[in-house]
Amino acid sequence: MMSLLKQAFQRLVNPMSGPRFQLDPFEPLSAQPDRELDVLLERLVVDDDTLEIHLALGELFRKRGQIDRAIRVHEALLEADLSEADVSRVRVELAQDFFSGGFLGHAESILESMIVGDGMLNSARAFRLWLAVLEREQEWERAIELVRKYGQAGSGSIRLANFYCELAIKLSHEGQTTEARHSLKEARRVSDSARTYLVSAELDTTQGNYHRAIRWLRDGLDRDVRRIDVILPALKRLSRLTGGEATFRKYLETLYQRHPSHRILSELLDLVGPHDPRAMQWQNEFEQIVHSGASFDLMQRWIEQRQDIGDRARSVLIESLKRIKLRLSDQYQCTHCGFQSTTLLWYCPQCERWETLYSRHEQKTFEASNT
Repeated sequence: MMSLLKQAFQRLVNPMSGPRFQLDPFEPLSAQPDRELDVLLERLVVDDDTLEIHLALGELFRKRGQIDRAIRVHEALLEADLSEADVSRVRVELAQDFFSGGFLGHAESILESMIVGDGMLNSARAFRLWLAVLEREQEWERAIELVRKYGQAGSGSIRLANFYCELAIKLSHEGQTTEARHSLKEARRVSDSARTYLVSAELDTTQGNYHRAIRWLRDGLDRDVRRIDVILPALKRLSRLTGGEATFRKYLETLYQRHPSHRILSELLDLVGPHDPRAMQWQNEFEQIVHSGASFDLMQRWIEQRQDIGDRARSVLIESLKRIKLRLSDQYQCTHCGFQSTTLLWYCPQCERWETLYSRHEQKTFEASNT
């Protein structure tokens, strides 16, 4: 009795007393956990009660990258006595296995027969997965045909517009200009996607139709001003080629009121001379941004202009600024899933959406201007 009281008192004084277990070396409870899962699958009869367990294990294998094991699970399920609806579910899962493993032809052969007649839910899943397969294979004509045949009218317009854009780029490279124009016309018909206007401008630029290309670029910015980072350089070059710098400047002044991007301001500073009536206005705007430290490019420009800084000090400051800029570059970020890239991607590899990656600076500027 006394010993029990002593133990209880000791635990109150030192609650960490009691059994102690080594942290290292650590051994898993089973030396062959994967083998145990295989044994479980072998012994677990497939029926209505255990189907969900088999499907969950197959999905687990796929997520772990064990595609061959996932395929074995789902192929074994197809040999069992399942209802027609459950067979459709398993076939979609098997197609997903093949897709994840890169066996796109196998995935496609399964999905093609499932689009019609396998129930609304599974047919819809098969349709989306088959479309993803065709995207991966860059089979744009077949993807467009699939959407035309089975896609719901008005849905996924941005996605379809990008299929047309990709097809137009391919046709243009093959010298099929008329067909490329037709594809871009269809892209503009189904969506107001800014990319459709950018690709239209690129095609007209290669054909020497500079004025029409300028109109396409402006139309693109009217639809999505956040694309200023990719459209502005082309607009600037074409304005110079056509001798339209004065018109270009007026356009930028109007655009800046709507979207005060540092990229636009930098171009305006190049176009406005020291004796211009609005030179002081843009200079004040320039210095405010420099003092806020919000733009490395404008800070570098300010340092280069200063006459009271010696050449050696100026070069040191500029090199330091360039190193900082490399570390804190204006990356592209997906507005849907947050995926980041150092270069512009029209297709987000993480959430598989089109035209969701934007310059972080342009996105912040857009949000601030619209609050």
